[in-house]
Amino acid sequence: MSPVGLAGVLRRVGRVSARSDALRARVIAEAERTHAAERQGFRSTSEWVAAITGEPVPVARSQVAVAEALQNMPETREAFAAGDLPQSRVRVLAQAQALAPAVFARDEAGLVAQVTAAASGQVPRVLAAWKQAADPQAAEAEAQRLFQMRGLHLSNNWAGMVHLSGDLDPESGLVVLEAIRCLAEPASLDPEDGRTAAQVRADALVDISRHYLNGNPSRRQPDRIQVTIPWQTLHNRQGLVDTEAGPIPAEQARRMTCDATISRVLLDAESVPVEMGRATRTIPPPLRRTLELRDAHCTHPGCTVPARWCDAHHIIHWADGGKTETANLRLLCRQHHRQAHQDQVYRRRE
Repeated sequence: MSPVGLAGVLRRVGRVSARSDALRARVIAEAERTHAAERQGFRSTSEWVAAITGEPVPVARSQVAVAEALQNMPETREAFAAGDLPQSRVRVLAQAQALAPAVFARDEAGLVAQVTAAASGQVPRVLAAWKQAADPQAAEAEAQRLFQMRGLHLSNNWAGMVHLSGDLDPESGLVVLEAIRCLAEPASLDPEDGRTAAQVRADALVDISRHYLNGNPSRRQPDRIQVTIPWQTLHNRQGLVDTEAGPIPAEQARRMTCDATISRVLLDAESVPVEMGRATRTIPPPLRRTLELRDAHCTHPGCTVPARWCDAHHIIHWADGGKTETANLRLLCRQHHRQAHQDQVYRRRE
């Protein structure tokens, strides 16, 4: 099938999906009206929907809220049933209706037409403009409500990754978007950068977090993260190292310890610490400042990431006998530091 044909099929599938969602909303609204959930022993319609469909309760709760709102949104309900509006746009229209029901009833036909025709990125702006005009005080209250709804969830998933999910109010989101774009957009335009856009954003978030942990950018401190690494694992580059966020390969542990606080810990037969040696830092501040003055930015060919965002990389790792001196050190950004520990060989600086 040609690209045009595929696009046509996808549009038709979208309309069918919207009509199916609209039918589900009608069924849920009828169940709510007739108290079907309570009659079958459920505490709420949301629990009833979740049990029948297998959806999580928060998703079911959102579906019930939309179904109830649609009872007072005839124009939206008609467009939804016709497949002209996807459920995502119906949901934001329902939120607008809850903000100012009387004004929404007056403006619904025009607002539905605008939301139907708008590109996805324009829908929030269309509704924000309407909310501000409809009821400025309510719009301010809505902004405060969104701020209270902010949240971030982090968890280890079964695939061995750290999963992030959450929502930010527009003001907070703007700060985060701008911070990530400052690091992600230049890298995404680099033709030599093989990372996907999503990987670039993920790396940017990590760099921002690391920069915060480092404190004052003019006096970079090692990452304040505690990792226990068996000496043989660090020296032989083999095996896995357990961390709070999950296991990491030995080579990644070596990269983390290029610039870190190292403490010797002796364990007994039951792996209980019995002695801890004095901590030593591999890159003291004066040496770090010397590197920043000398290198100015990442020393990988063609990379211009500023020095304050770079790691100090041991060309010959200290675990292999390399010295912590300027000739054996160079600044590398996080991406190229990772590559260096994988396969890139750098010569000793003269």
